[in-house]
Amino acid sequence: MPTPSPLARYHQILLAVSKRSAGLNLNDLVRDTKLPRSSAHRIASSLCSVGYLQTDAVGTFSLGPVFRELLKRSLTADNRLRAFQPALQFLAAELKETAFFARFVDGTVNLAHAITPATTERSYIYPGTGERPLDTCSSSKAILAYADQRLVQDMYEAGHLPFDSSTSLRNFMTTLRRVSHDGYAICDGEIDEGAYSLACPVPVGPMLGLFSIGVVGPSSRMKTIGTEKLVEVVQKAAAMASAHLIEDSEPAA
Repeated sequence: MPTPSPLARYHQILLAVSKRSAGLNLNDLVRDTKLPRSSAHRIASSLCSVGYLQTDAVGTFSLGPVFRELLKRSLTADNRLRAFQPALQFLAAELKETAFFARFVDGTVNLAHAITPATTERSYIYPGTGERPLDTCSSSKAILAYADQRLVQDMYEAGHLPFDSSTSLRNFMTTLRRVSHDGYAICDGEIDEGAYSLACPVPVGPMLGLFSIGVVGPSSRMKTIGTEKLVEVVQKAAAMASAHLIEDSEPAA
């Protein structure tokens, strides 16, 4: 068997680690890559030095912050957005209200796309696209609930979380913990009176805090549907979007 090129060996290490969400120790790396122990250790250490991998106190290697940031930027690129279309169509058809999804890019949450149901029997709320309020919008809260706490604090200190006098960072962090526990976020008239939205996070493999998907409509109609039903349908749409994102990210055979 020919010896892999240096670049191919780096790829082997990254590929092996990326397949295990819990990470791999050195013995696992040697077993999975079939590289000599000294080579596996040297390559993994080199990847740690540039942030592509990281290692904990017991020597477990996992994907590092630099690699994760590259992956996040790839996933949130415009050419990935088509992966949400089937999920949005399902959501609008099931709940007969406006469906939307948002993404977290460079410290802002942007509502990337929204669609209304095909029927024209009644009027709908259209939220528009673009940057969302970080402290009130359901799409923002469904993303920030899974972001690093230090990042949220930094955003607050930089003035990106424009709380009014009745809200504190501590209260907002409590809200985010509740969203993380429940798996969904609600905005009930916090931005526009009479408008009610519910959003859920969209995981991409083990990663959260990149996307959210949800539905918005008049408060009276949304509350008639009920929170339990809304959450059930929106979470199904989130799973659908997640599957399409992962499929679109896989290299062609």
